[in-house]
Amino acid sequence: MIGFEKNNEMNVISIEGLRKSFNGNIALDGISMTVRRGDIYGFLGPNGAGKTTTLRIILGVLKADKGKISVLNNDLNSWGDKLRYKVNALPESHGFYGWMNAVDYLNFFGELYGMRLTKKDYQLRLSQVGLNPHNNLPVRTFSRGMKQRLGIARSMVNNPEILFLDEPTNGLDPRGRRDIHDLLVRLNEENDITIIISTHILDDVERLCNRIAILNHGKIRYEGILRSVSNEKNIRYRFLLDHEQTISTDWKIPGVTFVEIKDDQIICELKNISPADVIKAFIDSGVKIVEAQKITEGLEEMYFGYTGGKNQ
Repeated sequence: MIGFEKNNEMNVISIEGLRKSFNGNIALDGISMTVRRGDIYGFLGPNGAGKTTTLRIILGVLKADKGKISVLNNDLNSWGDKLRYKVNALPESHGFYGWMNAVDYLNFFGELYGMRLTKKDYQLRLSQVGLNPHNNLPVRTFSRGMKQRLGIARSMVNNPEILFLDEPTNGLDPRGRRDIHDLLVRLNEENDITIIISTHILDDVERLCNRIAILNHGKIRYEGILRSVSNEKNIRYRFLLDHEQTISTDWKIPGVTFVEIKDDQIICELKNISPADVIKAFIDSGVKIVEAQKITEGLEEMYFGYTGGKNQ
């Protein structure tokens, strides 16, 4: 194994100005992004946005036309074959050999890395993903969730520092999805693995990821934390008025910004003032409030805002 000094503050992946075209069609138009050590990083975008192209370039499967890529503080172009000892990936369509049992399957992929797994190695990997290391049943008898766990165990055979997962919960029922969520969080925390997830399941991202990038038409439209307009300093509320009651558009309350006044509702942004104090100010001025609703911007609204709508 190649040794690298660990630094929890380091960027494990840094991309600057990445460009890639296919037959004159631009797939990546100068994207830049960073993944930090310890992230569970969500990589989002519609079909054809450039996600798979980006991941294939990072993994060394494709060569970029232009741009700089650093993985674990090493230039991708000069690192060569050593990369495969520090990263691993589980594609959405990963094959299983139904006649093998779980141990045979892990040993097969270990040999692809030039590794001969010991009994302790495969017992650890299978136990990490919640599979019985003594189960000699053929893989063809496994449920979809068990196969997904085995796939993740396979991606752990080389003890990677960075793990790429493509649609890791696709096709699983709610229980199976939750089990995979718990597994990935545990691997991230206990094994110090940075995980990059490419998925269309936004709920997975909201549950798992601390940082995201939204890609559309070959450009990064957003990178950072999951944004919310409902934070401690600026909270947005919708106040519903008593029927047919209105207020003046120039009415003012200290700490309240009126975003929209329309018909029988008022949308306000609150800063350093509680909703109860706002309601009291309304009441003291003779305005009857029948309902107050806190407005939050979830990942779905954020995603469609950057990708151009639900029909994209």
